[in-house]
Amino acid sequence: MGLLRKAASAVTVGDRNPADSAARPSQPSTPATTAGLLKRSIQILATCPEQSRADESQEADLAKEIVEASKALSDGVELPSLLFTCLRNGLSIAKGALLLYDPVRLEYAPWASHGLDQTTLHRMRIPLGANETFNSLANGEPLEVMSAGQRADFQRFFSSREFAMLERLTLCPYIFQDTLVGVLLVTEMHPPFKDAAQLLQCLKEVARSVSPRFQKSRALLAAAGQTRKVRQPTTPEEQVAQLLASPTAQGKEMLFLSLSLGPYIREVLTAYEDLDLFRLREDVRTLLDAFLADVGVTIMIPAGGFLVCLQGARRDDIPLFLHQLRYFLASHFAAAPSIEKAPLIEVLKSRVWPGEGTDVKELVSFLSS
Repeated sequence: MGLLRKAASAVTVGDRNPADSAARPSQPSTPATTAGLLKRSIQILATCPEQSRADESQEADLAKEIVEASKALSDGVELPSLLFTCLRNGLSIAKGALLLYDPVRLEYAPWASHGLDQTTLHRMRIPLGANETFNSLANGEPLEVMSAGQRADFQRFFSSREFAMLERLTLCPYIFQDTLVGVLLVTEMHPPFKDAAQLLQCLKEVARSVSPRFQKSRALLAAAGQTRKVRQPTTPEEQVAQLLASPTAQGKEMLFLSLSLGPYIREVLTAYEDLDLFRLREDVRTLLDAFLADVGVTIMIPAGGFLVCLQGARRDDIPLFLHQLRYFLASHFAAAPSIEKAPLIEVLKSRVWPGEGTDVKELVSFLSS
């Protein structure tokens, strides 16, 4: 009867005209009036379950659409960015990021993001074992972090401004073969679901369907990254010196190239507004390492370009090298620029070692300028 009384009260208030109430003194309800209100109240309550079921059905359809949209995304190195944009649109994410595991730095970092300030994106490097909440994602279940104590465990990964506005965190793990390969982190969104459980279930379904493709699309990058982390000299000069001192380089002629990939990277970036530029450059560098394999090495130089070393190569080999490189990148980036766009990848300078000089510092300075 409490619900009926509340509904009847709502109907009575909704039916009154304020001007009429002021003009007429209130009169006691008659049995007929009460019966009429009761009948209308029951009718209103009777329609609520139907409306609720309709809402639930609509939300289930929306969740299914989001899951199906994630399944339809193109495979490629940039799949994480595609997925994040898909979720940003479907769930109205105002602030968030998709973190992937960085095998070189042993941390989870943003590969795609939206709405977060640059200080936060710089600080958001979450290492293995960061805190209990982050570690609990290994069970494969998405979760909401709402308590002040749990949020405090993440404070160092945000700017002071962002953390001051933080009321909750939504975290969703991406797991492949018992390995946490990525984490969706959202601080603000307006999903089309009334129930948080529906949201978390939707995120879980997306992660379950996409995680194997994550691993597949980035398997080459992961393998190359594992190889690269064993050699971490701090400067380009040290990296060149280490290369020249290796047994595979002893007594061989080396062709050093200053490679421009800036226009190529910007072309890829225009297709994915949420893709992180630094991480895209890291991916391109790792792909270059994989492409060169045992015949060369890639070194990032301060000017933002790439220094490439080819063992036993001549300048006559440069056109073939560029042609093969374009095909290789196109096979890993779903939105790679067309092969015909030759100017997007070009060699700016070249130097033959040791025939044209044996000073490592001068070599790097020449190719970097």
